[in-house]
Amino acid sequence: MIIDTEDAGTPFRFLTSFLSLQEGRQFVLTGSERLCERPIIDLVNALQSIGADISYLHLHGFAPLLIKGKKLTGNQVSIAGNISSQFISSLCLIAPLLADGLKISIEHHIVSDTYIQMTLACLHEFGIRYNTNDKFIHIPHQSFLARPFSIENDWSSAVLFYTMAMISNEADMSMDGLNKKSLQGDAFIQHIAKEFGIETQFIGNDCRIRKTKSAPLSFSKHFNLNAYPDLAVPFIVACALTYPQIEMSGIAHLELKESQRITALTNELKKINIELLYQNDLLHFIQPTALITGKKVNFHTYHDHRIAMALCMLTLKGYTVQLDDTECVQKSFPDFFRQADILGIKKVKQ
Repeated sequence: MIIDTEDAGTPFRFLTSFLSLQEGRQFVLTGSERLCERPIIDLVNALQSIGADISYLHLHGFAPLLIKGKKLTGNQVSIAGNISSQFISSLCLIAPLLADGLKISIEHHIVSDTYIQMTLACLHEFGIRYNTNDKFIHIPHQSFLARPFSIENDWSSAVLFYTMAMISNEADMSMDGLNKKSLQGDAFIQHIAKEFGIETQFIGNDCRIRKTKSAPLSFSKHFNLNAYPDLAVPFIVACALTYPQIEMSGIAHLELKESQRITALTNELKKINIELLYQNDLLHFIQPTALITGKKVNFHTYHDHRIAMALCMLTLKGYTVQLDDTECVQKSFPDFFRQADILGIKKVKQ
């Protein structure tokens, strides 16, 4: 059986582990051209160390994969935490199904640790017990308990509206279904936005964000975004446009996403004369004395939903934005352009 996850890295990584357990079945797991450029070797090595039969069909370390499902016999793996938290989540999800459970030893610092905590919290909701610290996770063999489960709304999508508020003179909008105490890493935008004069208020099921004041254009601060990977792209664009004294770090793993996101933003913002300077995991901006607004700009999205949506914010600064791919937003926010239109983003074309 051939399974093609296209651009979707999360199901690809989760399926890599799950399919390895399907005894007597054989799969080819593949994806888009960009997904096949994203490294998978750390997860494959970990699975092979507990008996998985996985081989590379083209380039060593990358998709597509040939997976021959079998019983996995090992009970301990080591994996780096600085490539993708989804490798660790993938192993956690199959751990209860292994005869002896699984102890996952984590090397190096962990990127996007909040997503691992979300995985463990989700397992707990279905009755799975575990022990953990910052260096290992131990999940014994046990059975999942079936129960109703509500999926909360996506803070990564909400980030876009916070960053729109950052670059606008006024903002007052409401979103529903967001959990104030969410484990989603990007929920931290509530606290970042406060630095820029944007207040968040939860009333019932509504999350109201309102700009009560503007931070001075000279506002200077350093933000480490290591734990907030999907927050980074729109936040970079907003700061490049309005707060060029901001510096950021903890974003090296953005180069391993749906596109090489730092490279992509460097290339595209250069078209409006903004320079992104990135070295040794430190990003800062060089903005011209005055942005030349009101012109039409053709942007390359690299078929990356986060890049496409972030670049649309330039319309709020008077640009007419033309994207080479608007369909890529379907991956995470199919309703984005309708919602954005309500807020005044009306100058996006393909």
